Amino acid sequence: MAKYEHSIERSTEYLRMALPLMSKQAAALHPVSYSVWYEYVAGENTRLRAAVDRQLAQEGQLDEASIHTLYRRHVADVDPQTAQRVADGFQRVLTGMAESAALAGDQTARFGSSLSRLTAELGETEATPALQEVMSSTRDMQQAVARLQQRLDESRQEISMLRDEVRRARHDSLIDGLTGLANRRAFDQRLAVCLATSDAAGAHEQRQPCLLLTDIDHFKRINDSYGHVFGDQVIRAVAQVLQRHVPQAGLAARIGGEEFALLLPPTSLEEAQALAEKVRATIAASRIRRQGANEALERVTVSLGVAPYCRGESAREFLDRADQALYASKSAGRDRVTVLAA
Repeated sequence: MAKYEHSIERSTEYLRMALPLMSKQAAALHPVSYSVWYEYVAGENTRLRAAVDRQLAQEGQLDEASIHTLYRRHVADVDPQTAQRVADGFQRVLTGMAESAALAGDQTARFGSSLSRLTAELGETEATPALQEVMSSTRDMQQAVARLQQRLDESRQEISMLRDEVRRARHDSLIDGLTGLANRRAFDQRLAVCLATSDAAGAHEQRQPCLLLTDIDHFKRINDSYGHVFGDQVIRAVAQVLQRHVPQAGLAARIGGEEFALLLPPTSLEEAQALAEKVRATIAASRIRRQGANEALERVTVSLGVAPYCRGESAREFLDRADQALYASKSAGRDRVTVLAA
């Protein structure tokens, strides 16, 4: 569920209220600062509001350290996707502000030029004190607009860096560090989208997504015999085979210690079974050598379970059926494929 469910009109009003407060602080205009002040003006986060008021009473301003501390303590519960949307949205806000500031700067410059020509035409003797004051105010305005533009440019650069960091964080949060495959979180997200898309396609769609679950046979024995370092090498080797065989629109993921999943786009059950057999045979024919050693390990095999999606079932039910097929393969002697039809 999204954290913020305000209407466009309400969120626009909060934006108008937050920007003047942000501009008075010693912190730059960036998504973290905006999040704090958005929560502040919305008034729903009472603990944050009290903390901000207390800080302002003591210090008069919020600096970078204060803003980030307030954010971590009272705001930060968003995932990388939400943070990406915040950064992108605030980038658009700042871009609009910068364009408005540039337009105001151009208009102020033209007005200043007109006043300068008028003063020159009148001559110093005919230039009134009021006109001189307008000229002075215009120069002050030009300098203020120039400073605003500079600050906005700096903030946009900072947001660009933050957005890159968010992208990296999001990528890292969805990738298994050992194998480079998608991790369980990425798998769950893709599975949810895949099933929702399949349900939306309706009954006229004959092909359905298929799920292949597999794990490495006797993996504990491999770890006990050769050590965890070599066990990791075996996991990576199996992952490479899966990655080579996954269809372009599919997903290969490591969802447990030595357990993997292949989520296939809508396909026939026969094609899914053939792919599973190809994966099994490729791994069974491979020989993995320990780094720094010449001897090859005894044959590594995997067991696989295949299940097609039944329209309307939950992701958990879909996974359970594929897991039942995998269990059947292991119970029947391993190094085999079992298909559990709908």
